[in-house]
Amino acid sequence: MANSKSKARAQAQARAKKAAARTGPAPVRAKPNSPAGSRAVGAGGATRAAAASREASSGRVVAQLDEAEEYSAPSGPPLWFQVTTFALALIGLGISIYETVVHYTGNHLAGCAKGSTVNCTAVITSPQSMVFGVIPVAILGLAFYLFAVPVMSPWGWRLRRREVGLLRLGSLIVGVGFVLYLIYAEVYQIRYICEYCTGVHVITFLLFCFTVVAAALWGLGERRTRA
Repeated sequence: MANSKSKARAQAQARAKKAAARTGPAPVRAKPNSPAGSRAVGAGGATRAAAASREASSGRVVAQLDEAEEYSAPSGPPLWFQVTTFALALIGLGISIYETVVHYTGNHLAGCAKGSTVNCTAVITSPQSMVFGVIPVAILGLAFYLFAVPVMSPWGWRLRRREVGLLRLGSLIVGVGFVLYLIYAEVYQIRYICEYCTGVHVITFLLFCFTVVAAALWGLGERRTRA
């Protein structure tokens, strides 16, 4: 009887050992308070903190780029600036066409009454109204504004070509210089003032101011690069 009990106990122990060998030892979980648990928790927190720091830094960089794009200087004058110069150039062209027609037809300029100071007929028929005695000043004004209208238009401003910017500025410098000569001729030589001529002078001076401001704030345009 005792021998049978011993055999049964031995068989039970053998079966238990085989089951333990198949399943393997139970995994040991690191306790939070143990050194291994503390190291695991610390490593995970450091990783999360580093990821959060990278996300915050990338977010700041994107925000700074967006702000720089939002507040960056425009590539050219605003639309109101372009429309204003275009309208002034059109008015100057209209006056120049009218003065040219009157010069060749011999008619009087409408609304320009003769007086002690104002006398349009005396101005447009004076020797000073002919450059080198050959080219009428009215023709030069007409040619100037035929050039000024396209370069002062919104399409001309949007070209942003340096060549166009230089031609625009150069033409206005020459135009203002010629206007100063005509004012001198009217005041000190002819001793009469023409209202239409004065209108053209004022418009030319305003366009000169607009052009100088545009060159100072937005530059003369981009240089053309060769491929």
